[in-house]
Amino acid sequence: MKTRLAVAFSAVALLLSAPQAMAHGGGGLTGETAWSAWNLTPEVSGLVALTLAIYLRGAIRRRTSATPRQGLRHLLFGTGILALFLALQSPVDAMGERLFVAHQIQHLLLRMVGPMLIVLAYPEAVLIAGLPRQVRKRVIAPLLASRGLSALFSTLTRPWPAFVLFVLSLYVWQVPPIHNAALLDPAIHYTMHITMLAAGFIFFAMIFSRRDTRAGQGHGLRVFLLIATIVSNILLGALTTLKEVVLYAAYDIEGRLFGIAPLIDETGGGYIIWVPASMMTVIAIMVTFYGWNAAEERRFARRYEWTGSNTAALEFPETAAELRIKVDAPNRRLGQSLALVSFTLFGVVMATAITIHQL
Repeated sequence: MKTRLAVAFSAVALLLSAPQAMAHGGGGLTGETAWSAWNLTPEVSGLVALTLAIYLRGAIRRRTSATPRQGLRHLLFGTGILALFLALQSPVDAMGERLFVAHQIQHLLLRMVGPMLIVLAYPEAVLIAGLPRQVRKRVIAPLLASRGLSALFSTLTRPWPAFVLFVLSLYVWQVPPIHNAALLDPAIHYTMHITMLAAGFIFFAMIFSRRDTRAGQGHGLRVFLLIATIVSNILLGALTTLKEVVLYAAYDIEGRLFGIAPLIDETGGGYIIWVPASMMTVIAIMVTFYGWNAAEERRFARRYEWTGSNTAALEFPETAAELRIKVDAPNRRLGQSLALVSFTLFGVVMATAITIHQL
């Protein structure tokens, strides 16, 4: 439980970087100035730098406990932070007010790429180690000991609540009147981005949880929900891509950048929802299968731990190779089958949609 609350703590720190999302700063942009419209602000860039400094300090303090995978985790965390930084401070942020496709790229970074990479890095222990002692004692310890916070986080990170919040964080904000209102009202715009970021952290904290639960209650359900996420991306992306009317007129108030026609712009945005978001989810499925296989190996080893009984003698593997034979092949077949289902579903729906579009 403490580990999960620590994930929540690191997510809250990153959520504080979202206030700049209240205004893209896209007014007055032209095609020539758009790519240089970096908006480096202390409340965002400063917090990103502070987070990286805390993480670096924690990594140095914990270097004696480094594992062979620690380097990869550092890379994942740094890349996830970079994704959030680009979403909020780069020209993507400014162009998001003038182009639907740029806004969807920003949402992809905020809702999926950044949270997925950061959670997958399991940075909570490093971040806590990097904090000053008094902060850990007076702030972090009471938070970790809070039963109310623990219960809230446990509820939010259950599979179905986390999935529903994640899907709603996309669908609700794509409703044309709500989306248009968010572009015109800074407070609504801020709420849009903060909820997307929070939903992303909650969802991937559930997906990549290292809790060793039974397959039917844990990893299997996670894979199913990831496949359902792909379906939800395809449905909304196809609807946005294949429509023949302009839905998001707020982008035309100051004109869309680069002379892009409104319908083409929104078609491109639908493609971002459809393809890159679905591919990120496929990657999450593969990572989940890897974790599922590792959990099954641990569970199998505990189940058939030697007890001296005749039953244990029949079941207990005599060598490490025998253990791998018992658990690897079935799990690998299951993983490959479900991954193939995901790819097939994605390919069939895409081929069908493209065919309809060409008719």
